Amino acid sequence: MSRSVVHDPTDWITASSIGPPGDRTFYVQSRRDGEYVALVAEKSQIRSLAELGQELLERVDITVTPDDVTGDQELHGPIQPLWRAGQMSLGLDPDDEMFVLEIVELVVEGDEEPATARFVMDLERMVGLVAFAAFAVEHGGRERCQVCEGLRDPLMGCMGCPLTNGSGPKRI
Repeated sequence: MSRSVVHDPTDWITASSIGPPGDRTFYVQSRRDGEYVALVAEKSQIRSLAELGQELLERVDITVTPDDVTGDQELHGPIQPLWRAGQMSLGLDPDDEMFVLEIVELVVEGDEEPATARFVMDLERMVGLVAFAAFAVEHGGRERCQVCEGLRDPLMGCMGCPLTNGSGPKRI
């Protein structure tokens, strides 16, 4: 059986991707007591995580905006995923006011018992997870330009930036 994981609570959690658009690999990554755990996920799972997360946050009168995306939500490498995510569920424990992400390993029918992951997070971590998951899906996890706040292409720089007149990296 693969390794099951419980981070209750997690110190940090994110959902993001690595690779160029069209060839990205998506991950959920969590840290507890210095231990990083990464699980491979599908783009559709990360999109659903962001959408359901926003719905749960709206129940407690929180709306996630692009301003909630922070640089500390980037994946931490090297990434060595434990396993591939199958079923994912996200919920709110109203008694503890904590959010819970549960993931069950994707296994081939008839194979071993699937591993599970349980990540418990507070409101601040939930907002960060939802914001960055949406950012990763919609914008490929690309950084924003510090000048114009447009999306930066990893090879060409910021194509719409007024400093570069929309022609790529600034040359001095």
